[in-house]
Amino acid sequence: MANAIDVQMIDTNLYMSKELWLPYNARGAFGGQVIAQALRAAWDTVPEDYFVHSLHCYFILACNVETPVIYHIDRIRDGKSYVTRIVTAKQKGKAIFVSSCSFAAPDKGITLDHQSKMPEVPDPDSLLSEIELLSYADESTSIRGEKFKNRLARKQEYGHPTESREIYKYTPEEVATGNVQAGEYNQRWFRAKGRLNDDLKFHACIIAYSSDSGFINTAARANGYTYNSDGIGMMSSLDHSIWFHQPSRADEWLLYDMHSPRTSGGRGVAFGRIYSRDGRLVATTAQEGVLRLSAEEQEVYKRKISVDPESGNNVISKL
Repeated sequence: MANAIDVQMIDTNLYMSKELWLPYNARGAFGGQVIAQALRAAWDTVPEDYFVHSLHCYFILACNVETPVIYHIDRIRDGKSYVTRIVTAKQKGKAIFVSSCSFAAPDKGITLDHQSKMPEVPDPDSLLSEIELLSYADESTSIRGEKFKNRLARKQEYGHPTESREIYKYTPEEVATGNVQAGEYNQRWFRAKGRLNDDLKFHACIIAYSSDSGFINTAARANGYTYNSDGIGMMSSLDHSIWFHQPSRADEWLLYDMHSPRTSGGRGVAFGRIYSRDGRLVATTAQEGVLRLSAEEQEVYKRKISVDPESGNNVISKL
């Protein structure tokens, strides 16, 4: 896990990635890894007592995993209560990602405190891991698309530094095809594998890393698809925000409660809340991403479209 998010200082305000990971069927490196590395680099320029409370970023170009990322830090503000950094990630002289990170000193006064209640969900130990879910689907159905086969093969050969447990009970056919029952909500448990050190800054970077995993997939799922579906032509993050409410360990189970209120114009938006296992709300997230149907799926939709004789509007027929 350390190399996945760690960066190397190469000069004042300049850092370089140590490792980049290309997820299956992705155009570039995993976005959560770039977010975490940018946060790690920015944090290295901040006084010891300050802890990240928010970050907001934009993905500009796909990140080439064959080329190291150079992170340039602009020290925008060093105040008594807050410190602000702007991180620009570049490859071959071109900006591929930009992020603003804000860090806060501990508030020593009496502060207000409330939070949303954590949803009631099954315990993570009662749920299947991702590889167990994929293997179960592989054994239980003969319906297997190419995306599913390749995803299973990649999972079996690649040891990912984090693990997750889906709350929704997917059928073998849903796992294999990526076509699911539509629903605006998506929930999963996640954590880093193994026991990590006690550096809570490191743990915050891991939470940032994991917060991008499957997030925009929530918007696809609201329409009855997942990234495994042949009906999805493109899915990628455009921007991402995290508000850190309090430090938390990332090597203990965290619940990611996500929902997507809207997809339109080839984009989808999702919001998320991350809870510790004992119910503390430790972070809130938001993301918009590109979400496009494949050319074949668009043709299917075209055959469903008809004109409503009363309103004159195009409607999708229920076939």
